[in-house]
Amino acid sequence: MKDKILLMKRKILLKNKILLMKNKCLLMKHKFLLMKHKILLKKKILLENKKLLMKNKCLLMKHKFLLMKHKILLENKKLLMKNKILLTKNRILLMKIKILLKNKQLLMKNKCLLMKHKFLLMKHKILLKKKILLENKKLLMKNK
Repeated sequence: MKDKILLMKRKILLKNKILLMKNKCLLMKHKFLLMKHKILLKKKILLENKKLLMKNKCLLMKHKFLLMKHKILLENKKLLMKNKILLTKNRILLMKIKILLKNKQLLMKNKCLLMKHKFLLMKHKILLKKKILLENKKLLMKNK
């Protein structure tokens, strides 16, 4: 009987040993799965971080583009103001040129009138001389 009990004890011990080994195995499997899960979780987080980083880069590029566009618009606004100022200056110069042209026309007209006046004056002198000569001739005829 004692042998039977000892045999039973050994069987139980052996079973316990087997169960302990199974437990160790399951524990190792659990640790492995836990590690695998951690690795996958890290990969997932890294992937999400990568996506967010790309999104940030895109937004940064968009921001830079909009900033550049804004600078160009500001520059265009400055150039537009310069153009308006130059346009006003050109209009003033154009008005001055028109006045100068008008003055030139008036000057030419004055020259023409002066020439006409000189011509008439000369004509008048000639006629006056003729008249004087004619009168002198008449007087001379009377005197004879």
